[in-house]
Amino acid sequence: MTAAAPRASRWPREENATRIRSVSRQGELDVLRMVLEEQYARHHTQLALLARQGTRPDATAGADTAAELTAASRRALDDLARALRHLDQGRYGTCQRCRTDIPIECLAHRPAARFCPRCDAASTRR
Repeated sequence: MTAAAPRASRWPREENATRIRSVSRQGELDVLRMVLEEQYARHHTQLALLARQGTRPDATAGADTAAELTAASRRALDDLARALRHLDQGRYGTCQRCRTDIPIECLAHRPAARFCPRCDAASTRR
Protein backbone atom coordinates (compact mmCIF):
# COMPACT_ATOMS: atom_id res chain seq x y z
CA MET A 1 0.00 0.00 0.00
CA THR A 2 1.44 3.34 -0.97
CA ALA A 3 0.95 6.56 0.90
CA ALA A 4 -1.55 8.90 -0.65
CA ALA A 5 -0.10 11.93 -2.34
CA PRO A 6 -0.73 15.17 -0.48
CA ARG A 7 -3.88 16.78 -1.71
CA ALA A 8 -3.36 19.98 -3.64
CA SER A 9 -5.00 23.07 -2.26
CA ARG A 10 -8.06 24.27 -4.11
CA TRP A 11 -6.87 27.87 -3.95
CA PRO A 12 -3.07 27.90 -4.19
CA ARG A 13 -2.95 31.45 -5.54
CA GLU A 14 -4.82 32.81 -2.53
CA GLU A 15 -2.56 30.94 -0.11
CA ASN A 16 0.54 32.17 -1.91
CA ALA A 17 -0.79 35.73 -2.01
CA THR A 18 -1.50 35.59 1.73
CA ARG A 19 1.99 34.23 2.42
CA ILE A 20 3.58 36.91 0.22
CA ARG A 21 1.56 39.66 1.93
CA SER A 22 2.62 38.46 5.39
CA VAL A 23 6.29 38.26 4.39
CA SER A 24 6.05 41.65 2.70
CA ARG A 25 4.35 43.21 5.74
CA GLN A 26 6.99 41.73 8.05
CA GLY A 27 9.72 43.29 5.92
CA GLU A 28 7.96 46.64 6.08
CA LEU A 29 7.57 46.30 9.85
CA ASP A 30 11.30 45.57 10.12
CA VAL A 31 12.02 48.84 8.31
CA LEU A 32 9.61 50.67 10.62
CA ARG A 33 11.45 49.20 13.61
CA MET A 34 14.59 50.96 12.43
CA VAL A 35 12.63 54.22 12.04
CA LEU A 36 11.20 53.87 15.55
CA GLU A 37 14.63 53.16 17.02
CA GLU A 38 16.13 56.20 15.24
CA GLN A 39 13.32 58.45 16.47
CA TYR A 40 13.72 57.09 20.00
CA ALA A 41 17.46 57.87 19.92
CA ARG A 42 16.79 61.37 18.54
CA HIS A 43 14.28 62.22 21.29
CA HIS A 44 16.56 60.73 23.95
CA THR A 45 19.40 62.96 22.71
CA GLN A 46 17.09 65.98 22.63
CA LEU A 47 16.09 65.38 26.25
CA ALA A 48 19.74 65.14 27.29
CA LEU A 49 20.53 68.41 25.51
CA LEU A 50 17.52 70.14 27.06
CA ALA A 51 18.54 68.92 30.52
CA ARG A 52 22.07 70.20 30.00
CA GLN A 53 20.74 73.54 28.73
CA GLY A 54 18.52 73.84 31.81
CA THR A 55 21.53 73.69 34.14
CA ARG A 56 23.19 76.75 32.61
CA PRO A 57 22.82 80.04 34.56
CA ASP A 58 21.38 81.93 31.55
CA ALA A 59 18.72 79.27 30.90
CA THR A 60 15.79 81.23 32.34
CA ALA A 61 15.16 83.13 29.08
CA GLY A 62 13.75 80.12 27.18
CA ALA A 63 12.50 78.12 30.13
CA ASP A 64 8.90 77.88 28.88
CA THR A 65 9.98 76.72 25.43
CA ALA A 66 12.43 74.23 26.92
CA ALA A 67 9.71 72.88 29.23
CA GLU A 68 7.34 72.42 26.27
CA LEU A 69 10.03 70.67 24.22
CA THR A 70 10.90 68.46 27.17
CA ALA A 71 7.27 67.45 27.68
CA ALA A 72 6.81 66.75 23.95
CA SER A 73 9.98 64.63 23.83
CA ARG A 74 8.92 62.65 26.88
CA ARG A 75 5.50 61.94 25.31
CA ALA A 76 7.20 60.90 22.09
CA LEU A 77 9.59 58.61 24.00
CA ASP A 78 6.63 56.97 25.76
CA ASP A 79 4.82 56.43 22.44
CA LEU A 80 7.93 55.08 20.75
CA ALA A 81 8.79 52.78 23.66
CA ARG A 82 5.25 51.38 23.57
CA ALA A 83 5.46 50.84 19.80
CA LEU A 84 8.81 49.05 20.16
CA ARG A 85 7.40 46.83 22.93
CA HIS A 86 4.44 45.95 20.71
CA LEU A 87 6.84 45.11 17.88
CA ASP A 88 8.70 42.73 20.20
CA GLN A 89 5.41 41.15 21.25
CA GLY A 90 4.12 40.83 17.68
CA ARG A 91 1.25 43.27 18.31
CA TYR A 92 2.61 46.29 16.45
CA GLY A 93 0.54 47.57 13.58
CA THR A 94 -2.71 46.07 14.84
CA CYS A 95 -5.58 48.41 15.67
CA GLN A 96 -6.25 48.34 19.41
CA ARG A 97 -9.97 48.74 18.83
CA CYS A 98 -10.96 46.51 15.86
CA ARG A 99 -7.82 44.30 15.70
CA THR A 100 -7.28 44.81 11.94
CA ASP A 101 -3.89 45.60 10.45
CA ILE A 102 -3.09 49.30 10.34
CA PRO A 103 -1.98 50.09 6.78
CA ILE A 104 1.79 50.37 6.41
CA GLU A 105 1.34 53.82 4.86
CA CYS A 106 -0.31 55.06 8.06
CA LEU A 107 2.42 53.53 10.22
CA ALA A 108 5.09 55.11 8.02
CA HIS A 109 3.45 58.50 8.52
CA ARG A 110 2.77 57.98 12.25
CA PRO A 111 4.87 55.04 13.51
CA ALA A 112 3.32 55.17 16.98
CA ALA A 113 -0.26 54.92 15.63
CA ARG A 114 -2.49 52.71 17.76
CA PHE A 115 -5.67 52.76 15.68
CA CYS A 116 -6.56 52.09 12.04
CA PRO A 117 -7.82 55.12 10.08
CA ARG A 118 -11.47 54.08 10.46
CA CYS A 119 -11.30 53.71 14.26
CA ASP A 120 -9.16 56.84 14.59
CA ALA A 121 -11.73 58.86 12.63
CA ALA A 122 -14.56 57.40 14.72
CA SER A 123 -12.84 58.38 17.97
CA THR A 124 -12.26 61.98 16.83
CA ARG A 125 -15.93 62.38 15.87
CA ARG A 126 -17.04 61.63 19.42
